Amino acid sequence: MKDLKRIWLISLFVKLILAALIPLSADEAYYWVWSHRLQLSYFDHPPMVAWLFYAGHFLEPLMNAVRWPAVILGHGAIYVGILLLQKYFDLDKIRVWIYLVLFSPLLGFGSLIVTPDLPVIFFWLLSLYLFDEVLQKKDLKSYALFGMSLGLGFCAKYHIVLFVPCVLAYILFERKWKDVRWQWVPATIITGLIFCLPVLLWNYQNDFASFRFQLDHGFERPEYKVEWTVSYVLAQILIIFPWVLWAAIRTKPMSQLRYLIYFAWLPLLFFFGTSFKALVEANWPIIAYPAVFMLAALHPKMQSWIRYYVGFFGLITAAVILTLFVPALRNMNPKISEPYDFQKLAHDTAEYQPLYADSYQMSASLWYFSKTPVFKLKDISRFDFFDTLPEANPSGSKFYLVKREGNGLPHWLSEQQWKQQEIKRISPDFVVLEFTRL
Repeated sequence: MKDLKRIWLISLFVKLILAALIPLSADEAYYWVWSHRLQLSYFDHPPMVAWLFYAGHFLEPLMNAVRWPAVILGHGAIYVGILLLQKYFDLDKIRVWIYLVLFSPLLGFGSLIVTPDLPVIFFWLLSLYLFDEVLQKKDLKSYALFGMSLGLGFCAKYHIVLFVPCVLAYILFERKWKDVRWQWVPATIITGLIFCLPVLLWNYQNDFASFRFQLDHGFERPEYKVEWTVSYVLAQILIIFPWVLWAAIRTKPMSQLRYLIYFAWLPLLFFFGTSFKALVEANWPIIAYPAVFMLAALHPKMQSWIRYYVGFFGLITAAVILTLFVPALRNMNPKISEPYDFQKLAHDTAEYQPLYADSYQMSASLWYFSKTPVFKLKDISRFDFFDTLPEANPSGSKFYLVKREGNGLPHWLSEQQWKQQEIKRISPDFVVLEFTRL
């Protein structure tokens, strides 16, 4: 176990250093803004990611160390996985699982980026550990803690709800209903509801806007496009890695771990089904990966195959890190260069106050890098958290707007007779407008 702890601690140290050095992405900056306007929950996502950024406010003088609480929690998921696996795996298989997680593009390098995925993976694995405790100990405490973990997971990301059908499918198809202490199930339900109460209350107070937004986002599109399904399948094969996927499929786990089959494949199948309704983002099935990797680690050849997996994703990770820190390479990819572009834009627009932007990404990034509030102008782009803030409507007789050239303006500007004047162009494609009215 000392060897495993050493791997865990060294990898955590590396993550913390990189997390402090890499500037926040636009989505991270958006969640950081949430942490300065704490709510029970939010339109786009549950509140856990904002709470984690809030916990890191005191670290902001240390470059981008505001990420650290979330990164530590995300890395804690590996520790929880070790606690589960040490019951059934030998040290070599646990080590393989750790390497599969650490070099996974989403669970590894991706865990430096603070999104709702970090806390949901932690609570997914904690719930898996506690579910195993429920099966083994069958006591009230285990059932109550299991519900608590699921409730907190719901405060992290709505995808935690897929844990429930995985449990039900396992109990039904493996005929485990006699192993369930049904008198303690209400304890799971009650603690689950208590610990997800912030999300339920916020949605009740806001006409269930967040629930409806996520359902529309994931299921409703006017017509089917075959590339949705093809891109989903190919992305998952690449992210999991072909040999790892093959090993996981071919593994027949011991009877005590047969539940891994359901926690690995049901989420992947669920999002495969939704790919016929809408485009599925590559990270959505991330909750399936820990169990997929556990199954793969059980395969007898995985200890020799792991070198190819580590080599492939290790090179990709090194290339991404190099690209982030070398400006000449960084500018080859607009997504990688975006945080640095916004950092420069924050400096170039600092003199214009009050300043607005034309997207939540730009507003949040300018706010983070300047440490001065920059709001998104109401109705200038799709509805988001900024549109719910009273500051989204300018209150004075003059304000400034920085936007990408070619992007439109909200109709109410002309209705309220605001007069606009272009006062500055900023490379590559930003423009600053001044708006005034009598």
